[in-house]
Order: sequence, then C-alpha cells, then structure tokens
Amino acid sequence: DSFHLELQESRECREWRLGRHSIPPFIPLQGLAREFLPGKPREFLAVLWQHLNAFVARRRQLQLLQ
Repeated sequence: DSFHLELQESRECREWRLGRHSIPPFIPLQGLAREFLPGKPREFLAVLWQHLNAFVARRRQLQLLQ
C-alpha cells in the first residue's frame, strides 16, 4: 500500500508542519504531529509508520478471513 505525506518546514522557526496527505482519517495524525513534529520529525515518522503497518496488517487479516 502507498500513503503520501507532505511535511512543510517553517523557515523562520525551523519547525515542521503537516501538508497534504493520504493517511486514513482514523489514524491520529494531528495528535502525533502535536506531540512530535515541533522538533522530532524522525520520531513522528517512526510512530506513523507503526500505525500504518498495523492498519495494513489488520486489513490483510480481514481479507484472509473472508
């Protein structure tokens, strides 16, 4: 599966903000951004990756059950 996320860097204060994305709406993207993005973009991406992998794995399990 492919998901897209655009991060925008604020030039004056060196912080990251969310841009356009195709992340499913039930993933707490805004909460993760508030917690990690001001200064820890790698941690933000790592936690987001875990959420997306869990979603894809659950969806695959559902497909196999059907």
